[in-house]
Amino acid sequence: MSETTTLPRPLHKAWLLKAILPLVILGLAAAGFMLLKATRAVTPPVTTQEKSWRVNAIAVTPERLTPNLRLYGTVEAPGKARIRAGVTADVAQVAVREGQTVAADALLVMLDARDLALNVRQRDADLREIKAQIVSEQARHAANLETLNREKTLLDLAKRAVTRARNLNTRKMISESALDEALQTVEKQALALNARQLEVDDHAARLAQIQARRARAEALRDQARLDLARARIAAPFAGRVMQTPVASGDRVRPGDLLLEMYPLGDLEIRAQIPFRTLPAVRAALARNQALSATATVDGRSVTAELDRLGGEAGQNSGGLDALFRIIQGAQWLTPGRVLTLQMDLPPEEAVVALPFEALYGLNRIYRLEDGRMAALTVERVGERRNADDQAQVLARSPDLRAGDRVITTQLPNAITGLKVEVVE
Repeated sequence: MSETTTLPRPLHKAWLLKAILPLVILGLAAAGFMLLKATRAVTPPVTTQEKSWRVNAIAVTPERLTPNLRLYGTVEAPGKARIRAGVTADVAQVAVREGQTVAADALLVMLDARDLALNVRQRDADLREIKAQIVSEQARHAANLETLNREKTLLDLAKRAVTRARNLNTRKMISESALDEALQTVEKQALALNARQLEVDDHAARLAQIQARRARAEALRDQARLDLARARIAAPFAGRVMQTPVASGDRVRPGDLLLEMYPLGDLEIRAQIPFRTLPAVRAALARNQALSATATVDGRSVTAELDRLGGEAGQNSGGLDALFRIIQGAQWLTPGRVLTLQMDLPPEEAVVALPFEALYGLNRIYRLEDGRMAALTVERVGERRNADDQAQVLARSPDLRAGDRVITTQLPNAITGLKVEVVE
């Protein structure tokens, strides 16, 4: 007979609780998940927006503008005079000082002239002596002419005496020795006549020699007088003294520098023009078109005008020297002064003035079109400085129209089509 085994009642309840509890927990978790899902916030879909770059822009209008060029020049004095000693002498007086303005023919330096005056007196004496020799030669020539006639008469008389002696000798009335003496007298007289004739004939040569000595003496006398005049060194023109390297008591020789000065109205400015600008400058000079330049010196305005271009370009230089004639303000300048010149170039048509920030590379700008950047290739025709002394580039393009807006902000990622927003 089988025996049925039954669990105790408390154990049956514990087993039932262990089986149902996980199911209840899973049900509660599922119900919580469904509740959270049903009550969650709805997030709208994310849409990507195009970034807009903030930039500055200016409106432009093509017009006739004058490029200018900033140059650095030096004031020069082409008419500067280096006054040097012409004689050997001691310096007696220096009448001027460096920086002093003098009038034309004013005394600059005085040399000791005593030795020079003695030399003039000696040359005058030499000339008087030679003039006396000329007078003596002329008197001698006159006497020779008169004596020559007498010598001819004496020779004729001697010849007649020989003729008589021969007649008498033929008749045996005189001896042979008497005839020989008569012949000897004729020969002596002939020699004397020849000598006198030579004196007369040689007069022109002797006179020419003396006159040549007189001309030489006159030249030496004039040279001595000129040397004496050189003892007084006067200003060759009205101007300003640059330096006086000598003082009273110095011994100077011919060629020694006494003083340097320059005329006040003959200053010019030398500046170097870049090679890229030379074609326009040469064309303007060929048309006789004035190219002006201005500078400010110690608060005063100086005006100049291009006069000519230099004849030689320096080695490894980036341009050619240009010489400017000063029109106004030369009284404020001194040689050696360095100036900043603002030179005007020939005007250009249909160009716009842009800040350098608007230029990308060498010849590209960006125009604003419907809120986006549009690249535009331009021709650079020069530079200029506006009324506020700000540098601007002058550019030209047939695609630029009046009222176009050009972006003046440098963007590292600038490309055509980039969206931008103009800062007003």
